[in-house]
Amino acid sequence: MPATDLRFFKRLPVTTALRFNEVPPPGVDIYSTATIDAAIAVAAIPNLTTRVGYLATVDAAVDVGFEANLLAYYDNAVNRAPHLNAAAAWEIADPLAAETAAAHEVSAKAEARARIPLDSALPLSSATGIDWAGTDRGKRPAVAVPWAEGLHRAAVIRDAWRDLLRKPRPQIVAGFQEGAKTPVFVTDGWQERFRRPRPPVVIPWGEGKHLGRSLVAPFGVGKPLPLTIRVPWQEARRPPPGISDHGTVTPPGHIPCYNPIPGAPVPLRFWELLSTVDLDLRFRCPDAGGGGETGETVVIPILRAYIVHNDVILRRTSNSLLLKALSLSLSIDSDSWCWGWSASLPDSHLDDVLHAAGDAPVEFEAVVNGVHWLLLGEKVKRDRRFGSGRITLSGRGIAAELGAPYAPAVSRTNSGDLNAQQIMDAALQINGVGIGWTLNWGLVDWLVPAGAWNHTGSHIEAVARVAEAGGGYVQASRAAKILNILPRYPVMPWDWATSVVPDFSLPSAVTTIEGVEWQDNPDYNAVWVSGESSGILAQVLRQGTAGDLAAPMVVDPLNTHADAARQRGSAVLGAAGRMLRQTLETPILPNVGIYPVGSFVEFVDGASTRLGMVRAVSVNANLPRVRQTIEVECHE
Repeated sequence: MPATDLRFFKRLPVTTALRFNEVPPPGVDIYSTATIDAAIAVAAIPNLTTRVGYLATVDAAVDVGFEANLLAYYDNAVNRAPHLNAAAAWEIADPLAAETAAAHEVSAKAEARARIPLDSALPLSSATGIDWAGTDRGKRPAVAVPWAEGLHRAAVIRDAWRDLLRKPRPQIVAGFQEGAKTPVFVTDGWQERFRRPRPPVVIPWGEGKHLGRSLVAPFGVGKPLPLTIRVPWQEARRPPPGISDHGTVTPPGHIPCYNPIPGAPVPLRFWELLSTVDLDLRFRCPDAGGGGETGETVVIPILRAYIVHNDVILRRTSNSLLLKALSLSLSIDSDSWCWGWSASLPDSHLDDVLHAAGDAPVEFEAVVNGVHWLLLGEKVKRDRRFGSGRITLSGRGIAAELGAPYAPAVSRTNSGDLNAQQIMDAALQINGVGIGWTLNWGLVDWLVPAGAWNHTGSHIEAVARVAEAGGGYVQASRAAKILNILPRYPVMPWDWATSVVPDFSLPSAVTTIEGVEWQDNPDYNAVWVSGESSGILAQVLRQGTAGDLAAPMVVDPLNTHADAARQRGSAVLGAAGRMLRQTLETPILPNVGIYPVGSFVEFVDGASTRLGMVRAVSVNANLPRVRQTIEVECHE
């Protein structure tokens, strides 16, 4: 039987224990090649199994024995290629003696052993190399197939480089090569320009020229302005032929500005209220107009053109710092006791308008065409966009300090009999000392018995409450600490045509916008006004009517006198019936100023006239345009 050729296609694991960290004994050549003497014994015990109809199979147990004796020495001080050390992850460590070390002690004397850490090195030859050179054609990378069936090959020692096959072979690419020299152009940083055209020679520094500087003072002595007075009389002339002479008119004599009666006080009339910034007292002649506060009508003439120089000033009163107001608006109405305002400023004024937390708001003064306001800046809002930034400053007039959040709520009562005006005066005091505000009383005063007045609120809330009980309302002054207490209807609307002298006569020629809105209210002609524990019950009737259409009853604890009931009932009946709201927009003319709330305005439109009372006024200044808009209540 021939010998059976056994082929094994699987490698068997070989376990060996090789140690290379032992020092060779003296006399042994440490550079000798290691050899392995091995004896391999293979024994197979076959077991033949035969099955009917099938091929015979042989089960053999193969026993392979391998005994090797490896003897190798190497030098630890010689740098060799990386090799693999077989080590166990854990092993039994040799016990180490623990030593106790003292922080400081006298060391024992020990002999010093001379040890040379470095030995004499073998001389190495140095070769001069070129950083860049042509690629050697004899060495090129091997051609490799990305995927293929591998053959079992024995381990061979191969070179890192060998000759490539000539077909195919990759293109030889040199990573670096000698660059070609390029010519260097010498250029000047500056060169002479063409003589035509060329810019003029500019010297950034040189002797400056004397420039004139204009000094503008925000305050100063004002120039007198001529005041045109329209006189209905003039020097007569002879009538031309064909016209009859119907007689002559004797003009009145000269009316002096002040014609005092001997022994009687002289009334002093001013152009405007006293300002805390400008302390000049501006007197005026009664016949020269002045705001409709002295009984004379300010007549605005009809002209072909009205020339107005608009001027808007906004400054901080603490240091007289002028602010650049891009726009400014102010407004007030009969239901608001204080002026409201807002202004648009560049965001560079942000630090000038802000106040520290817990401090009082910053006070400002606004002047629009000569009309003054004292204002408090309560809210600041900033809006920044690309290339620009603005802040919006808003607030109320200086009367805002009388209300929330600046004035606390206080409980008030009258332990004794007081008049309504005395109750208001007490509301503007703290512990019997005034807070600097005064009243301009415009109602009919009445008596309030002890205990009838009970109120909890701020200063202005108490004042407004008393004014409401008397059929009136509160209007704070623009630039002074004065509260004007005005009746809702000083004259009943059905008597305006015969009993009212208008404060202003406004022609349609000077108005830019006119709007009218009609309102139909119940036509009440009677109302019951009642008090409470110590009050009265009164019926207020419209004179000349049957009083058959009564308005809802009004109950007020301060209705303690017939005068208070009459004024409160007049406020209810005056708003009855059909009325219209007329909106007029006009410029702020010199010597006319603002049409205040509560003043009477006669609107002249050609041959027709309409008389009404101002209920709201607003000023909008967006230079060069400045306008005021008034809302006039008219009755048919």
